This record gives sequence, structure tokens and C-alpha cells, in this order.
Amino acid sequence: MSVSKALQFMDKKDLECAICLNRFHQPKTLKCTHTYCLQCIQKWVETHEEMKCPTCKQEHDLTKEDLNKLASNTKISQLLEYVMKTEDQKPTKCSCCDNQPAYHCLTCQLFLCGSQCVKQHKMIPSTKDHPLYTLDIKEPDGQPTNCQVHCNTPLEFYCSNCNKSACKRCEHILRCYQKQHEVIPMSTAIEEFNKNATELVKLAQEIENKLTEKLEFIDKNKSLSKSQLKLSRTAIEIQENKLIKKVKEKSKELTLKLEKIHKEEEDAIDSKFKDIDSKRTQLNNLMAKVNKMMNKPEEREALGSHTTTINTVRDKVLATDFDKSFDKINMTPKFIPCTHLDELMNTEGIGKIITADMTYEVADDDKEITVPKGQPFVVKVSSLSESDACQLAATLINSSGEESPTDVEYDGNGQYTITGRCNVEGDWQMKITARDEHIKGSPVNIKVEKLGLVHTIDNISDYKEHNKEFKVTDLVLNRDGCILVSSRSKYILKFNQLGSFVARIQVPQIVAINRMHLMSDGHMIYSDAIAKCVVLCDENFQEVRSFGKGMFKFPFGLTLNKETRALYVADNNAHCVYKFNVDDGRLLGEIGSEGSEVGQMMYPQDVILTKEGHVVVADFGNERIQMFDANDKFMRIIVGTGKKDGKVWGPHGVTMDMDENIIVSSNHKLQLFDKNGVFLARIDHKDDELDSPLGITVISNRPRRVAVANHRPNNVKIFNY
Repeated sequence: MSVSKALQFMDKKDLECAICLNRFHQPKTLKCTHTYCLQCIQKWVETHEEMKCPTCKQEHDLTKEDLNKLASNTKISQLLEYVMKTEDQKPTKCSCCDNQPAYHCLTCQLFLCGSQCVKQHKMIPSTKDHPLYTLDIKEPDGQPTNCQVHCNTPLEFYCSNCNKSACKRCEHILRCYQKQHEVIPMSTAIEEFNKNATELVKLAQEIENKLTEKLEFIDKNKSLSKSQLKLSRTAIEIQENKLIKKVKEKSKELTLKLEKIHKEEEDAIDSKFKDIDSKRTQLNNLMAKVNKMMNKPEEREALGSHTTTINTVRDKVLATDFDKSFDKINMTPKFIPCTHLDELMNTEGIGKIITADMTYEVADDDKEITVPKGQPFVVKVSSLSESDACQLAATLINSSGEESPTDVEYDGNGQYTITGRCNVEGDWQMKITARDEHIKGSPVNIKVEKLGLVHTIDNISDYKEHNKEFKVTDLVLNRDGCILVSSRSKYILKFNQLGSFVARIQVPQIVAINRMHLMSDGHMIYSDAIAKCVVLCDENFQEVRSFGKGMFKFPFGLTLNKETRALYVADNNAHCVYKFNVDDGRLLGEIGSEGSEVGQMMYPQDVILTKEGHVVVADFGNERIQMFDANDKFMRIIVGTGKKDGKVWGPHGVTMDMDENIIVSSNHKLQLFDKNGVFLARIDHKDDELDSPLGITVISNRPRRVAVANHRPNNVKIFNY
């Protein structure tokens, strides 16, 4: 069949490969007569290891060598050549008018528009049977498409049911209206389509960004892997050199010992040789003298002397000690190789190589931690797979080889928690493995510190320039991790968590700070014992506003509800807790009244809030801890009066840690309760010399650490608990 005849029956999809869905490139025909790109057939065979026609499913026994022998489809190649040439030569205007060309006549070699020109071409008897090729019509971006029938008329309507567009002159649009199809303006259809297309592109972009992140993650890990490879090689060389150095040192030590033994033995042999040789020489001389005395009886006296000498030598030679002395010098040194060295090298060698399973990763905050002895702690691990419930294995071990049990739990969504506890101080490691391989971030280095008192900042007055007679009252944790200490003066002292002095900060106003509360934005609220009010100041301690003047009798402890902006202030001498709006100073109400009944107070000194908004008050005069609900109604006494552990005697300060445990400082002790008032532990020891501890603040969550303003001794004590 000629190209002209083929065009009469051709659909554009006939020129597309059914595998890659693009126009054919080097079309090859299988025995089943279906045609595909040569490259597509090659990839199909490589992927599936056999050629099964994607269209008719017929199997073809083809090897890689047979692929180039497949017959080329010359007809499709000719059609492709014509189509490409025609599309490349397509003009901007119809050969007969100014409209956009829509068809090409192979016989006339004319480009015709889709309206009157192509109709006339089909009406003329001599040209009506000419094969026509439908051109690809591409409009410039953002320009409306003209109607293919009425070429000069822009499209204005779109039928969602028929999936067709039309201009005002199109007849089928009337039929769509008659059939009650959903006909919308073309601009609306374009807007909706573009919106959907934009969302699709956005979705594709998000996926592309995700893939880019994965590629960057892979590149980063590849770089880390190379870096780790270099570090590991260096570590192996260091270990090798270390062992070589150690072996050389041991070899030198053994050689020196060998030479020393040999020298001692040689000296002993020389000494013995000289002794024996002198005795032999002496005997030879005596024998010569005796031989000369032969036949001379008058030399009897001399012969007797020689006899005595010879007997003396004989006694020494025949004595037991004489032979044993030879045993002492017969100690030739020998080298005995270490018998378990080969076994050690075969098992341990100079170390071992471990790999990290990159599917899992220890949380950044958990890769190196400090915890108190005996306190449980949690290490978090994330997995790239949200549905991966593979149980990790965790081993907790210290430098002495002592192990401690761990508990691994899967929380879902690829999150794990590993709980451990170390009952011995020192350095520990948590080795976390998945499928016998270390995960990323393993081993976790853990420093275990002692419980109880860890630091003391002695004599706060030594750090002050004025008002040294006033003693420490309160402390808070600053946003930079340092401790700010107040002592009823205009000076705030700053220390780090190791107890070292950092700075002395002067408050611009003349004040005597009782208690402080640090806000999340860096502003501070404090109670002033001089003006008997509460002051809100900025980060430089410059006053922003004050309130409560003329109302407070002696404001003490205070706390803020960040959500409701309600400020609670314990008034020691008014025997209640006042509530203000911190932003404008409005009085919102008061909690409690003077007395010893439930809900009443005597000299309250501190107040805190639970996460539920419950108000916890240190009722100093009644020696108890009371709780009120968010509506200021009395709930219950959570800690009662008494001097034994689990009770309070003159409570001065209360605070709450991240686990919602309540810490209470009373006259001579520091105690830990849960949020319901159940006694958990005494934090201090009776020898720590707490005396009227006032303000307290949690300064660390790992390890759990609290600082206390120890009032009478005028120092600050820091405890692990």
C-alpha cells in the first residue's frame, strides 16, 4: 500500500509505539505483525528475559542477537518521514486563506484550513479523493483556541457531558442544551481545567521535592559514609600502630630482661669459674710441692700443713652446697610465646567493623545524654517506614562490662521508645541494633551521675556589692540555661549550672525582689517587697508596668497561665492568692481567705499551676499543700502536715517538673510528689543542711535537676533527683 493510500486510513496513534507511547523510532515488526521501537523491544527482553507481545500476548523466542535481525517496518518509516517533514514545513497560514492550516494534501502539497477551504477541496471532483493528513494544531500558551469548523470564531462554550468545545455558530451546542447537558463558558472550563492542572503540577512538585529530599539524603549519607570510611581507616591504623607500639615495648622489655638474666648468669659463671680455677691451681701447686718432698722425712711438718689444706679443699668440693651452687648458675633463659595470643587475635583481633542500619535513627536529643543513677530514662528511635514494627534490640552496658535491662516498645508510625535504668555511676553505652546491625546514632553515650546534692553555690553575699545582709529568696532558669538568683535587692546574680558565677545584673529600679517568674518571651514578673506590688519588666529588667499597689500586703510567690494570661500571686500577709490579668493589671479575683479551714490559708508563700489549670498553693501557716480547680474552687489537700517524709512542715516553695511531679521545699527538706500528692521520694539528705529553703526551680530534665534557694545559710544547692 502506498503512503497516499495509507494516509486515508491512518490514525495518528498508528504511528505510536504501544510500549513507550511515543512515535516510533527504528520500528521493528514481530512475527505477530505488531510493531514496536527497536529500543523498546530490547528493554522488554532485558527486563522480562523473554519477548511476549504486549498487544496480542504471543510469545517470541528471541535472543539479544536476534533483535537486530527483526524486519524493519518500511511503511511506518515512510509515514513517519512524511509526517515529520509535513509538520516541520507547516506554514502559519492556510495556502488559500489567512486561517490556521489544519490539513495537508499529499497530492496537491497544499496546507488547508478546517473550514471552507477543506470543504471546497473535497467538493471538487478532481481533488475530492486526495488523501488528507490532519495536522497537529498547537496554540500559543494562554491564547484561546479557535473553533476548528468556524476558524475565525473563538471557542466560547464547553460541554462537560460530551467533552466538546464550541463557538456561537456551532449547531451541536444547541443539541447539548436540548439534552440538558452541563454547558459552561469556555473561560470557566479553562479556569477549572487549569486549576486542576495546577493542583496536579503542585502535587507532582511536592512528590518531586520529596524525591529530591531523598536524593539529597542519600547523597548526604553517601558523603557521611565516605567520611566514616576515612575515619574508620584512620582508627584502624591508629589501633594497628598502637598495638605495634605496645608489642615493641613488650619486646624491648622482654629483651632487656633476657639480657639482664644472661648478664647475671654470666657473672655467676665467671665467679664460679675463677673460684674453681683458683682451687685447682692451689692443688696443682701443692702436688708439685709434695712431689719435691719425696724421700725427705724431715719435711713431715710441711707435709702435714699441705695435708690440712688439701683436706679443706676436699671438704668444700665434696660438700652438698658446692654442687647446688652449679644448679643456680645453670638457669639459661628461654622465651615462651603467649599461648592464647592466636586465640585472642582470631576472636577479637584488633577490633571489629560494625555497620549502621540507616532505616532507623536515634533522636538528635538522645544521642548523648546525662541521667541520675537509678532513674529511668527513655531513648527515642524513628524509622523511615511508618508500618515497620520490627523489634529493635538494645543492650545497656558500662565500661566494666556490667549490663542493665532495657525495654523496647513500638509506639506506631515508625516510632520506638527504649527505656533503661543505670544503677551504677559512670559511663554507659546503649547499643541499639536492628537485624544485628547498629542503627544510626548507636551506641548512645550515657553519663550516669549520683543522686542528691551535686553543687553548692556558697555565701551569696560574696557576689553582691550592696545590701549584703539580705539573703537568697528565689531563683529561675534563664533562657540561656543559666540560673538567675534574687535576694531582696536590686541585684540579680547569674550562675551557670555548675555553680560558677557568670554576671551581676543591676535592676534599674529601686526594688527588693522576693520571687520571680520568667515568661516564654523573655519578660520577667517579680514581686517587690519595697513597693509591695508586682512588676512586669523586659529582658533588661526595665519596668514595663506594675500593678497591685495599695492592694498587696506582702506579695510573694507567683505564676502565670500562658493561655488565659491570668497571673496568680500569693500574698503572704493577706492570706490569699490574688489573680490578675497580666496584660493590663486588672484584678480578676482572689482564692482563699484567712483561716485554717479547708480552702482557707495562713501566710501562703508560693503558687503553681498544673497542666489542667489547677492551682497548687504552699499554705505555710497551716503546713499543707492545697489544690483549687481552674474556677478557683477548693478541691482537696494533696499533702498534709507533719515532719516525717511524705508530709510538710512549713512549706515555702512549690514547682512542677516535665513529668508533672510536684517538688516542695519545706523547713528542712526537699520532697517529690506526683501531681495527686502521692509521696515519691525525698530529694535531699539530712546532711545536706537545708534550712528554710524558699524558691525552687527545675533547671534540667535530663538529668532531672532542681536548684533551691537555701535561705538561712544564704546559699544555693543543686540536686539530681
